[in-house]
Amino acid sequence: MNNAVCPQALTVARGSILTITNQDSRTHEMASDPHPEHTDCPELNSIGFLSAGQSRTSGNLNTARNCGIHDHNNSSSAALKATITIQ
Repeated sequence: MNNAVCPQALTVARGSILTITNQDSRTHEMASDPHPEHTDCPELNSIGFLSAGQSRTSGNLNTARNCGIHDHNNSSSAALKATITIQ
């Protein structure tokens, strides 16, 4: 992540999974918007806690919609947010 989510906007096909790799030196806990409920796209919540260098995947993104994801422990940081469009 290098202290930022990259890319910050992504479009995927229905049925896709999202893999996030933490390329930062500190830990992050990625979760679906909104904070702190994490209810918009619960499939993203399986990414969860990432140590430096660790990768995790979401559940299958089957419903066409826009999903936000953020670092639960730094939810106000725009650099640690992204939008996923599922088509």
